[in-house]
Amino acid sequence: MPQRHRILVVDGSKYFDDSLWRMLIPEPEFEIAGLARNTDEAVKMATSMSPDIVLVDMAHSEMRGLRAIESLHTSRPGLPIIALMPISSREYTQAAHEAGANACVTKAEMADVLLKTIWRLISNRSSTSEPWPDQEMALG
Repeated sequence: MPQRHRILVVDGSKYFDDSLWRMLIPEPEFEIAGLARNTDEAVKMATSMSPDIVLVDMAHSEMRGLRAIESLHTSRPGLPIIALMPISSREYTQAAHEAGANACVTKAEMADVLLKTIWRLISNRSSTSEPWPDQEMALG
């Protein structure tokens, strides 16, 4: 059986219900390790569950999303973070990058880009034993 990559989702809106998750990420190599509803819960879950990657939904409150990214990046600096953006915006992308996100994906491109981005970040993380390199914002 292939290694399962654990994903922590930070989403105050319940956007990532199980059926949507199976539609977006149909591969059995991935599992939702947890679904955090706020920043404090996200940091606790990232520490206790040791996910391989974190998805932070910024749709309902950009500031809460940025705080979650910043707190996760500070508490687990090597943990890849993808900011899920409501729209493609240079300001959103820059703010997410400055907070510590490694990539941004808009909701409109999620079905096409999210899985590729997750694989790229997990592959990059597992191919190096060094601390996570400077954040890249290749998408979004």
